[in-house]
Amino acid sequence: MNKLIILGILGLLIVSMVGVVSADTLIAGKIYNADYSDIIEGADVIVTCNNHVQDTVSLDDGAYRVVYEESGDSACSYGDFLSVSATYGDLSGYKEGEIHENAFDDWDLAIVNVPLVPEFGLIIGLLTMLGAVGAFFVIRRK
Repeated sequence: MNKLIILGILGLLIVSMVGVVSADTLIAGKIYNADYSDIIEGADVIVTCNNHVQDTVSLDDGAYRVVYEESGDSACSYGDFLSVSATYGDLSGYKEGEIHENAFDDWDLAIVNVPLVPEFGLIIGLLTMLGAVGAFFVIRRK
C-alpha cells in the first residue's frame, strides 16, 4: 500500500513539474533579395536580443533560426525587441522585430524576414553626391 501511495505522489510531482519547465524563444525568418523575389543562401545572419548576440548562416531555402532561453542570463522573451542583420558579399540588410508570447506551442516566437540590398562604397557615395550637386547647378543655371 505504501508503495502505491509513493508511486502516486511521484506521478503527481512529475505531472506538476511539466508546467514548471520553461520553454525557449525561437527567432526565425528568411533572407531575401531587395524585392523579395528570390532567397539568399549562405548569408551571414546576426541576431541581437537584450544585448545578447547569436549568429548563424541562412540555409539553402534562405531560412535561418536561433534559439534563446526564455529566462536566465541570456534571456529573450515575450515583448522584447530584437534586431537581425545579414550580409552576403556586397549585399546587406537590417530589420527589427518583436517577440510574441506562446505563438508556437509554449515557445515565444519572432519571425523577421530580411531583404538584402547592395552596399554603396565610399567612392560610389561620393560620386552620387557630386552628381547631385552638379545636377543642381546645371538645373539652377537654366
